[in-house]
Amino acid sequence: MEQQGYIIEILDKNTAKLKMQRHSACAACGKCVTSSESKDIVVEVDNNIGAKVGDRVKVNMDGVNVLKAAFLVYLTPLAGLLIGTIATYFILNSISMTSSIEVISFIVGITTMMIAFFILKKRDKKFRESREYIPIITDIVSSGKDISL
Repeated sequence: MEQQGYIIEILDKNTAKLKMQRHSACAACGKCVTSSESKDIVVEVDNNIGAKVGDRVKVNMDGVNVLKAAFLVYLTPLAGLLIGTIATYFILNSISMTSSIEVISFIVGITTMMIAFFILKKRDKKFRESREYIPIITDIVSSGKDISL
């Protein structure tokens, strides 16, 4: 997926903040800062080509990495919910518990989903440091001197 945007801040020698318009395929993966009404998003990007504040740049994130990130963010907690609920239901049913099986199964399912969220949150720093899921600046389209923000 390739998009364009403007560098608004340099965070360190390899990372910058990029302002760009939200793409229709963009999901709330946690990599950007936005409100639901705004069409602009701010994303941390890998700035290994040395773009400066105000530069209009092209960014790219491999489709495989987008799918992996979406899987981690959406399907992991969903799997926790489903596995916790279904496993608890069958376990309680097999020990012949008859009262409130559905309620207990639902509570365990919600708990396992929350545990999955907490595990993802705890590993968030590791994901950010790996830079596997961060968009990469591929080209400077125009210099910040040529454009007024």
